[in-house]
Amino acid sequence: MKTLLKYTADLDQLSPIEQNDLAKAMTSVEKFIKSSKKISEVNFATRDAHSKTYATVKGFLKISENLPTFITEVFKEQEYELLARFSNANLVINKKGRDAPLYGFALKIKNIKGKDANFPLVNFPLFPTNSPSAFLNFFRSVNTFLVTKQDNFLVSALDLPSLIKNGLPLIGSMLSFDFIKKVVKFIPKSTHFFFSFNYDGIGCYRLGAYIMKIGLKPIRNLTNIGKGEPQKESIPEFISLQDSTFVLTIKMCENLKDQPVNDLMKTWKNAPEYILGKITIPQESLLNSTSPEIENLNFNPFENPETLQPVGKIQQIRKKIYEISIATRNRLNQ
Repeated sequence: MKTLLKYTADLDQLSPIEQNDLAKAMTSVEKFIKSSKKISEVNFATRDAHSKTYATVKGFLKISENLPTFITEVFKEQEYELLARFSNANLVINKKGRDAPLYGFALKIKNIKGKDANFPLVNFPLFPTNSPSAFLNFFRSVNTFLVTKQDNFLVSALDLPSLIKNGLPLIGSMLSFDFIKKVVKFIPKSTHFFFSFNYDGIGCYRLGAYIMKIGLKPIRNLTNIGKGEPQKESIPEFISLQDSTFVLTIKMCENLKDQPVNDLMKTWKNAPEYILGKITIPQESLLNSTSPEIENLNFNPFENPETLQPVGKIQQIRKKIYEISIATRNRLNQ
């Protein structure tokens, strides 16, 4: 495709300062996960984000017909089995009160080019900053504060100045027009049902030689279903009553002005879009999310085949955080 932008490795390159900030953040992630069992008051080490599982299910993806060759060269089969995990974005598992309406819909599509392809999707896909260092420093401060608070509440007060200092750049960047516009549109949906949202990847992925963004939309209008009900209860109930169907879409990058790779505070515009296929989650497809085998499933996009690897600077810092998070969690949970 002559109009599509080709992937180049320079899109992923971090500066020396960003690499140093990443190393510090990775240390804080390890410490957080070691304390996460106590922080969330559960009997296992949790993830460092999206720690609360609403449900995990089996399903399948049926690929659309008559797709361009550059897509079918990667997605060669007509149908794929998959796993999906539905979660809340918080670092801490909230057992009381209402969860913030920031949700995750993670996909693990089985056996693409001999490997699983993982796509963590979220219902609010804009990132709060384009600065890897600003994100890493704030993320490190949050982890440090939560760990210290668990160990000694009074001592954690000493971490507050650093948390506030590193939070200010994020607050400043979130005052951008695009971000505020997205938030204003999002607020009225805060009590809506989990499956009524569209879900998108925060960053970009390779699609063979090119660059894509992946998204998911419910086929049915579910706006008035389960409104205001706890997602932990309404999601399993909904899945147990009928098949659930979604459209999986991909948008392709033609130019960095309209479809930026390293500006995650803007939505793509004028991008060629294709319906990759239809996802079906059959009735009674729920897995036992409380079992260690299911809870410890990893949806790491950096374990994807080479032709579906994440692209961009923010994605690269997520890669290292995924690695240390998964390694620590797996070691602690045996």
